[in-house]
Amino acid sequence: MRNIFSSVAVGLCFIFLPVSVAEPIDLGTLLEDMIDRTHIAEFPNPEFQCKQCSSYNRASIAPDKPGWFANADSSFFEGYEDIDGRREWIMMNVDGPGAIVRWWLTQQKFDGTIRIYLDGSNKSVYAATADKIVGGTVVTGPPLSNVVGWNGRNLYLPIPFKKHCKITYDGPNQQKTGQFPDSLYYNINYIKYPDGTDVKTTTLDDLKVHAALLEQVQRKLVKPEENKLTAARKAPGKTAILGRDESLTCDLSGSGAISDLKVKIDADNLQQAMRSVVISIRFDGKERVLAPIGGFFGCGPGLNPYKGWWRQVQSDGWMRCFWPMPFKQSASVKIINYGGSNVTVKIGDIGISDWQWTDRTMYFHSSWRSENHISTENPIDWNFLTVNGKGIYAGDTLTLFNNALLPHPSGTGTWWGEGDEKIFVDNEPFPSCFGTGTEDYYGYAWGVGGTFQAPFHAMPQGKANGNYTKPGRTTNTRVRTLDKIPFKNRLQFDMELLHWQKTAKVDYAVTTYWYAFDGAADNGELTPEEVRIKVNGLLTENRNTDVKQNHSKEEK
Repeated sequence: MRNIFSSVAVGLCFIFLPVSVAEPIDLGTLLEDMIDRTHIAEFPNPEFQCKQCSSYNRASIAPDKPGWFANADSSFFEGYEDIDGRREWIMMNVDGPGAIVRWWLTQQKFDGTIRIYLDGSNKSVYAATADKIVGGTVVTGPPLSNVVGWNGRNLYLPIPFKKHCKITYDGPNQQKTGQFPDSLYYNINYIKYPDGTDVKTTTLDDLKVHAALLEQVQRKLVKPEENKLTAARKAPGKTAILGRDESLTCDLSGSGAISDLKVKIDADNLQQAMRSVVISIRFDGKERVLAPIGGFFGCGPGLNPYKGWWRQVQSDGWMRCFWPMPFKQSASVKIINYGGSNVTVKIGDIGISDWQWTDRTMYFHSSWRSENHISTENPIDWNFLTVNGKGIYAGDTLTLFNNALLPHPSGTGTWWGEGDEKIFVDNEPFPSCFGTGTEDYYGYAWGVGGTFQAPFHAMPQGKANGNYTKPGRTTNTRVRTLDKIPFKNRLQFDMELLHWQKTAKVDYAVTTYWYAFDGAADNGELTPEEVRIKVNGLLTENRNTDVKQNHSKEEK
């Protein structure tokens, strides 16, 4: 006998994946897309949806309703089925054609089996405990399957399906047992293709059929500098010592795409210089990049080395990015020193690749927003980015300073990252992506500090996190390939700021990366005054402590 109980459906998130209309989609084509450097700059054709299944607290119904900031985001499922004497809680239950493109998951104990059923089969294609499927080696190994922080488990191997996908878990449900060790937190991003799309459903044999390609992808992802777009020509680099408000510019002419950009900053106070020195890039006469140099390259203030697929920061000070940045006629890269002290700026030779411009080609953008001395008395939705126009969201870097006083009165620590991401696409009334916590969005778990790196997410510094005993700074970064988020007319990305300590103050600064067609407008707000504010923390003398309250004011 099978009993089915349905619960509230999870939020949806729109995404598009650039694959050929005529070419059947399978594990191989998706793996090739993952390491194709050009796809992210082309608006996908055909257009696809992506949906996110997560364990977010179902008390969150609407921004104007109680429960919008409900925490305790574990073990909320889409229902259950009783099969062969066991109860299987439904994590995902969707029609195809589609493909899973990113998992995040964590548990304290790995009881129960996760099963992936495809195309209505009552036999699972994968079945194992969560630690073996996500972050383990049952499906694949690192770096596509990785564990960071303390049990932050990630799986980026795509799992395509033609007709249907159901994922279940038969372990104890914390919402029923009331025991916190039974909690299961999860986020699953998956693509929904248009009906009729030719998709080959995953089988166990696929891992053998595509073994050589999978090994190649795994190898390339950890060596991004060796697998960038080939440069057809190079623009000579420049070096200069810049005083306050001085700049260094490299002008580029003709058509192409910047595919390898290298910058190095030397300064007496390097962490301040990484905030006060700004990169501005113009494509075809319009400024489309304006961000602090540390945010743009993903390391935040200071030199915090790490390596990812789209950017890397080396221990010798050189910072590189491999985003394709197409232009039709001209481009310019300008580095501006808004700080009060001299800095030495080096722009390396700029790699420019040939680019065939199409009606789907988009311009690269990067913008920055910040707020200082934010009160954590009540949770808020803090706006990462709002864009009006058509484009694709490709990632972000969050840097924050946590000024929590220790010990916390309840003895629980100083954790700031309980807040969920809420991403609204094209004026939808409920966010299509609703997450389970800020650290979950960035791929780690349980608020643990330290550092980590992986192809699509990293924590170059983590001293603001819950396991540290004094105020500090954390930088988290996440970039997107198969899980990029397209939007047709509008994108609004909010992140809850939900802190355990009500008396704490927090500084927040985020750099976002996105592609868009001409005419797109965003709410980036970098000014010389903002980036001159000292980054040594809230207790620094002469600090600007005005509260701007620039969190989300947009109507949903």
